[in-house]
Amino acid sequence: MNQKFLLRGIDLVAVGEASLLKAQQRIKGCAGCSTSASRSFESLLNEVLGNTGSTEYFLAVPTECPKCSGPIFEKTLIDFHGKAKAALDQVQYFDSRDEDQDVVFVDEPTLIEAQGFISACEHCSDRAEIAFDQLLDAVTGCDPTMTEYVICHAARCSRCSHAVMEKTLVVPR
Repeated sequence: MNQKFLLRGIDLVAVGEASLLKAQQRIKGCAGCSTSASRSFESLLNEVLGNTGSTEYFLAVPTECPKCSGPIFEKTLIDFHGKAKAALDQVQYFDSRDEDQDVVFVDEPTLIEAQGFISACEHCSDRAEIAFDQLLDAVTGCDPTMTEYVICHAARCSRCSHAVMEKTLVVPR
């Protein structure tokens, strides 16, 4: 059973065992074992529990990564099934001339979701090491070895507002 408390405009939710098990079933890996781990466990809890807005979670017990058995807490970055289901419903696919590659046209909602994971880019940080299309892989769930993206317009870096294209190097959140 989950209990909700209001604390200075923030919902504080004590997450029960049943909800933890439901969320854990969707986890594919954590930051310790998956390079695709890009969203916090609490974002999965938001989806599982249907919460929006300012919500803080208190786990009755830490949950465990099904891949490496590492502990997962509220802020642990994870990779999980269905993290962009709504966005995937909007994605259009186009077969390129290379039969081994899919071209994915990225719509506005998907681009906005991926842009939300940019904390800096190659223009404002020396720590930018991953291409923006890797964030798109995480958001869409597409196979990075088989997918090329075409974005509807440039994303923007949250730090310097510079244009971010598919291959621009970024620092993820």
